[in-house]
Amino acid sequence: MTSRSREFWEGRYRAAADAGTSLWGAEPNGWIAEQVAGLAPGLAVDVGAGEGRNALRLARLGWRVVATDFSPAAVEGVRAAAAGLPVEAVEADATTWTAPEPADLAVLCYLQLRPEALAAAIARAAESLAPGGVLLGIWHDREDVDRGLAGTMDPGIRTTPTETRAAAESAALVVELSGRRDRQTAAGTACDCLLIARRP
Repeated sequence: MTSRSREFWEGRYRAAADAGTSLWGAEPNGWIAEQVAGLAPGLAVDVGAGEGRNALRLARLGWRVVATDFSPAAVEGVRAAAAGLPVEAVEADATTWTAPEPADLAVLCYLQLRPEALAAAIARAAESLAPGGVLLGIWHDREDVDRGLAGTMDPGIRTTPTETRAAAESAALVVELSGRRDRQTAAGTACDCLLIARRP
């Protein structure tokens, strides 16, 4: 992560907070919500949590959650929204941070980074997992560029199942799902890159 991207996201989260709005809304990511529905609650880490929509859902399902983001404004927002819930919000860089205790679940939801940085974030998340712990990852796929749905996002921070699988396997995780799914948007059919991996 670069200081420029930190400044960019801090500006966006700060502006949203000042306006009393949200960048991503209150509802969790639908795919993440589907995947956690059958898991027994434990300790979860939400890496690059933004405003905490997934962390808050996990907490309401009985999980204890550590939500990280490198934007102070995002972290402040999570702390305010999580009042009374078992959520600890931490300002941290996803490429270097590991959980202070072994976690049962790690969530990376649209944490869009360049390949080396993304591999580092996946490796740190893997290190945070207890044996048997699960990593759930969902990203904007590079295929969106070919579909004309990349918008203003740098193609270099989009990823593919091949890249995320390789990063997970390099981090000694066992990959249980690696693939793509289509998602309907106002602009057309977008493509998500999906990863489910487990620490042996």
